[in-house]
Amino acid sequence: MLEITSASNSKCKYIKSLSRRKGRDEHGEYTVEGIKSVRDALRSGKEISALCVSGSFYENTRFDYPENTEIYKIADTIFEGLCDTKAPQGILAVIKIREDAFEPSLDKAYIYCDTVSDPGNLGTIIRTADAAGFGGVFFSHGCADIYAPKTVRASMGSFFNIRLMKDVSPEYLAACRDRGFTLYGGALSPDAVDYRSADMAKPTIIVIGNEANGISDEVLQICTPVKIPILGKAESLNAGAAAAVLMYELVRQRT
Repeated sequence: MLEITSASNSKCKYIKSLSRRKGRDEHGEYTVEGIKSVRDALRSGKEISALCVSGSFYENTRFDYPENTEIYKIADTIFEGLCDTKAPQGILAVIKIREDAFEPSLDKAYIYCDTVSDPGNLGTIIRTADAAGFGGVFFSHGCADIYAPKTVRASMGSFFNIRLMKDVSPEYLAACRDRGFTLYGGALSPDAVDYRSADMAKPTIIVIGNEANGISDEVLQICTPVKIPILGKAESLNAGAAAAVLMYELVRQRT
């Protein structure tokens, strides 16, 4: 147990740098906050390089600290400055980024996020894919950072339950199609069919596009476009909501 009482401590500066994408990319680590998220990370076997706790958390909260992990006890006011949340619970984990490249199985369904820019939407999609029993979530280059605190927090622990793969190219998707997957892309294009008429019982990858611009032309060319009817005056659905509708239509067809 190491105690930190100064905000100028090099460890504090390092942890603070991980709140930014540049720092995460440079150091290959990210942070998660809160009792549940830290416990979920521990249970999943993630490589945790350090645990940081506020002084009041250490004094007042029972927690099973893992062996062979650096523990830092940090003064409350300094700890708050390291956190992304407005009311931190007093515990934060520093976790190694380990990219999880994997080969999708035809027995599972997957969802592809095409330049989805809002980390909250990404977290919601990860959480829903976990709940719906999907085999994994793919992210194109240009998506929000999946290791951003808001993404991890919005996933509500599902971040540690489901396989995730970054920087998946259109060429990779085309190869999946050639292997037997059908790609259904949520779109409002004139040739889009009602999503309920799509045959999602067969091997499927659902594609969700950018919040403002939809699915890129390059990706849309290899998709079968499907649309969710808009019955009111809204122009479209939120990306996370649209993903949930499509994923649970797949679940409905398969159960």
